[in-house]
Amino acid sequence: MDQAAVLEQLKTLHREIEVDDGKDPSHVTDDVQPLDGLGGFDSTLIPNVIRGLARAMGIPLAKGRRLLNPYVDAAGNKLTLRGVAKRFCDLYAKEGTTP
Repeated sequence: MDQAAVLEQLKTLHREIEVDDGKDPSHVTDDVQPLDGLGGFDSTLIPNVIRGLARAMGIPLAKGRRLLNPYVDAAGNKLTLRGVAKRFCDLYAKEGTTP
């Protein structure tokens, strides 16, 4: 999976979220931490973003499938969008395996 393509799609999704919430989409950069640095985004939107990103990247996610959170690392640290893209690739590149 192309991490750069995932990052670009992720930024597109986050810009849409910011606009929908009346916030400034220019804050969506590679190095922003979405959980702290984006006013229109919060943890309740994570499943929607994961599913939207997976759909855009051509990754089939079964309905009802338990989703893993790419917004934090294994230690629970919040990631930048660049880090989220990498973690998404790590978690979902081999879809078809059930965690």
